[in-house]
Amino acid sequence: MVPMSYPPQNFYYQPVAQPKPPVRRRHPEAKLGPFTWMDLVTFVAYVLIMFIGVAVFVLFIPGVPELFGDNEEAMMFGVNFLGYAIMFALVLMAAGPELWRSFKTFRWYPWAKYLGLPGSWFVTIIASAIVVAVAATAMGIDPSTMPQSENQQAAQAMMDAIPFPLMALMVVVMGPLVEEYIFRQLLIGKLSRWINKWVLVVASAFLFMSLHFIGKEWPTFITGTPYVMMGLAFGIGYVLSGKSLGYSWSMHAFSNLMALSLSSLLEPMLPGSA
Repeated sequence: MVPMSYPPQNFYYQPVAQPKPPVRRRHPEAKLGPFTWMDLVTFVAYVLIMFIGVAVFVLFIPGVPELFGDNEEAMMFGVNFLGYAIMFALVLMAAGPELWRSFKTFRWYPWAKYLGLPGSWFVTIIASAIVVAVAATAMGIDPSTMPQSENQQAAQAMMDAIPFPLMALMVVVMGPLVEEYIFRQLLIGKLSRWINKWVLVVASAFLFMSLHFIGKEWPTFITGTPYVMMGLAFGIGYVLSGKSLGYSWSMHAFSNLMALSLSSLLEPMLPGSA
């Protein structure tokens, strides 16, 4: 009798395969190239139109002022609409395919992205209200008696005079894309090749705030805080979404849509309204 070895030679031994842990996909980040000539053209146009106000020269064209008559709000809207329409077209050309690729960010953590739109707006409103209330109380000011900034007053005057769809086209669609391209895509996305992105988030928030006071008034801590909070929210959303221009545009558009809608709904309920 031939002794058998153990295990037998015809015995096939295979260990039980252990289940592999699920691979967690890493959130991609946009690979933005260096600054281009189109970036420069768009930035210079933005400074000329929004900071210096060259769009107002359209009123010197014969026949244009007569279109508005004595309606100052309609005239102000027309000038602003023209400026944003020009900038919107330039941004679409400058951002190019990257703008549409940036919407792919919704494939990663989609529920967090979608909930982040109303969530960031709500947190920004609450945080701004708390900071402003605390600052006003510390300065001995009754928060309920604080006047609106000149920018808010001008915006409210236009809302009262201009149909909702036209206002929405400017402040919900065109304006947010233009501002997000300048303050997030250029000042954070492309500059972060040389400067820490979180430093740029803070810097862009303050520059974003300054836009809303140029040529109107000097911002105070109370009037400037809401704009800084919004700038920080949009900047953080831009970075966490992988430098997605599409996502920060969506955040900004949602915030403006809520402000426009609430203003339109609440204005008739205010004392003294017609």
